[in-house]
Amino acid sequence: MTTSTQLATDVVVDARLEDVEADPYPLYRRMRRETPIAWVPETERLWITPYELCREAGDNDQVFGPTQEVFHLVYGDPNVMSLMGAEHKESRAPLDARFRPRAVTGYVDSILRWTTVRYVEEIRERGAADLNGELLEPIALRSIGEVMGFGDVDDATLSRWFNALGAYLVDHGRTEEVTARGEAIKDEICHYMSGRLDAIRRREDETTLTMMFTHGMPAGEVRSVEEVIGNVGLMIVGGFQEPAHGTANAIYGLLGRPEQAAAVAAEPAKLAMQAEQEGLRWIAPFNMTEKLTTEDVELAGLLIPAGTEIALCLGSANRDETVFDDPDTYDLFRNRTRAHVSFGYGEHLCVGHYVARQLGKVCIEEIFTRLPNLRLDPDREPVVHGWAVRAAKQLPVVWYA
Repeated sequence: MTTSTQLATDVVVDARLEDVEADPYPLYRRMRRETPIAWVPETERLWITPYELCREAGDNDQVFGPTQEVFHLVYGDPNVMSLMGAEHKESRAPLDARFRPRAVTGYVDSILRWTTVRYVEEIRERGAADLNGELLEPIALRSIGEVMGFGDVDDATLSRWFNALGAYLVDHGRTEEVTARGEAIKDEICHYMSGRLDAIRRREDETTLTMMFTHGMPAGEVRSVEEVIGNVGLMIVGGFQEPAHGTANAIYGLLGRPEQAAAVAAEPAKLAMQAEQEGLRWIAPFNMTEKLTTEDVELAGLLIPAGTEIALCLGSANRDETVFDDPDTYDLFRNRTRAHVSFGYGEHLCVGHYVARQLGKVCIEEIFTRLPNLRLDPDREPVVHGWAVRAAKQLPVVWYA
């Protein structure tokens, strides 16, 4: 590394967060072409936008390590997102137990499909709904809530927890009201978990919550609530959000191409996973993942100083025209020679990546089977919004009741 190497943070791209959240893709395209690595002041992050540079940085866990400040603020310390090495593996082990493919396969029908069918049937006779807010988010809340061990928590409470912590994460603690609400929800969750400790100590079930408190502990002993709250908050935000939003994005893409929606309706079991995967590529639910450099590092001829906050722009990588043909178009039948990166990289690859895809597959199968002639509502526009978290957050649809 030479002293003449240009500092990456000296390459500045000004963009209003309001515009980025409305639609980041034009900026992504321009940056991939002109300034693939650049500091975007309003986001307080160094953006990395091309597929290959995101992969190079994302696979280098030791140098592009986890950011800590925002995750400690929102979730608590410790949490699996801010740990590395042996500490990360130890913290992740109880989460992996119920989210490994073999474990997920064991409850696809008993939890994921059963929940999906129940919620779809509840709205079937209505003929219209906001598919994300009125169906997919409730399905994800209940399905993942059951896996985590929140079977005794009602949907409204799970939704309140999720929305408060999700807003806190996006806000990064900038707004006093959002911060206060997030902290109050963490206190509420801690109080709830304290009330569960006796049952958890007896290991009456094998839910994720029980595993978090007891994994690796002697019989009859549990971790403290303070040790666990960080991972619980993380799983509430990521676990509830990504499956719902990934599937909303997939169905939004399908309904924008009625001939492809018809193909899925004709063979839902065959094409549902294809549809889900393309939706995850087309609009990544988590449009970026945050990193923090642990030392000076050179990338694409630019010097990135140690301690630089990084945004690996997954949504941009997934639409890199050098990797994907016609990347801005949702295409169910896309030739998938390269994988999307919506679940991140390396040792911090999303814990719930498998269950998210399986739940999305089940939702698409059951929705297209049980809601005939599903189509976008001609009288209400979808609302697609967000940068850090992006989705068809309102997806009005109609069908033959």
